[in-house]
Amino acid sequence: MATPEPAASPPPGASPRPGPPPGPAPLPARLGAALDAFRHHIEAERGLSRHTVRAYVSDVAALLEHAAATGADAPADLGIATLRAWLAEQHGAGQSRATLARRAAAVRTFTAFAHARGLMPADPGPLLGMPRIPRRLPEVLSQEQVAAVLTASAAGPARPGSGSVGPAAASARPGSASARPGSASARPGSASARPSSGSGPAGSGPADSGPARPGSGPASPAAGSARPEGAPPRGAEDRGAPDGLLARPGSGAARAAGTPGRRNSAKSGRDDEDAALALRDSAIMELLYATGIRVSELCGLDLGDLDEERRTVRVLGKGNRERTVPAGIPAVRAVGAWARTGRPVLVTPASGHALLLGARGGRLDPRTARRVVHACLAAVPGTPDSGPHGLRHAAATHLLEGGADLRSVQEILGHASLTSTQIYTHVSIERLRSAYRQAHPRA
Repeated sequence: MATPEPAASPPPGASPRPGPPPGPAPLPARLGAALDAFRHHIEAERGLSRHTVRAYVSDVAALLEHAAATGADAPADLGIATLRAWLAEQHGAGQSRATLARRAAAVRTFTAFAHARGLMPADPGPLLGMPRIPRRLPEVLSQEQVAAVLTASAAGPARPGSGSVGPAAASARPGSASARPGSASARPGSASARPSSGSGPAGSGPADSGPARPGSGPASPAAGSARPEGAPPRGAEDRGAPDGLLARPGSGAARAAGTPGRRNSAKSGRDDEDAALALRDSAIMELLYATGIRVSELCGLDLGDLDEERRTVRVLGKGNRERTVPAGIPAVRAVGAWARTGRPVLVTPASGHALLLGARGGRLDPRTARRVVHACLAAVPGTPDSGPHGLRHAAATHLLEGGADLRSVQEILGHASLTSTQIYTHVSIERLRSAYRQAHPRA
């Protein structure tokens, strides 16, 4: 039997190969059990979001590792001196005041939980000072700037390398899939066959009526009824679609089911996708500004969450708190045009009931939504690049400037505390001046 050869030793003078960095030492049993119980408490009992759970558990784990290194082996060994020493260590490592405030909040939540469960004889959390965070006023887009951005997004800013020129131009391009006779967008009354109008409020998207664009093919019922040989009868692939937002014949849903689609060439397929993505981008911008919802809430919307008749959106916010937010007519039209005309082009079996989709058919990723917003803002010169949260700030500020009360804005934004909403009173100076001129006798 052959004996194994010994491992080759490194040549003289060569430095040994570094191994993986050592991980943190395991926590003592009672500290580890307390951390697991705390995770279950804030996740299952309090219903905090997964991002908050991850941040709080990470912060408390770092505290317990520091306490274990100083000799603590149970939550009862944690005192105010240990908490302050840990925060001082974090401050010495260069952590920002906002990070220190969040970690102090996580620690105070943990000590209150441990004391309520009998794991600590007293709660040292209230003795822990919270770093004061300077409040910076957000940069808010004016109503004119938002109107220009939404008008540009309805026209469709060009995508680098994709050839996307927006819903109006893509559907009117001669020879494109959307302009062929018999296509879904060439039928009379469809969203893509109508000319885009910028005269509505904040760029409302497709108009309600209007002649077909030149080169868009016959606009007669006969043209719309032409179907490929062997295709299923009209409406067969639409059965079972939720809440009336149906897939059009020959769309991406039909291709996923194995029926003949509209794509006859790679170029026409790209045209279809470009037009669909442009409709989606317009829906993203209109919906973010109309409702003031967060990006994570936007990406979590399903088809049944939009009520087109009542013009409301059902939103699942932080802490799994559900609320109903009103939406304006331009946003409802933009989302409806995307759901009926653009979404079927991108839909795949993996799409599920997601309202907004990515280019590959999956649920829209928040990073993609942020890129869309930044690109639309950059398309209008002189507009601050404030991102998606800037549209949320703008929606809240413009509501206050229009006369909405702070409590209503709190409900729309989904703030758990009115303190979070009060920052918008600082940026509505014009409304304050107007109220002062009307109410003060010496104005």
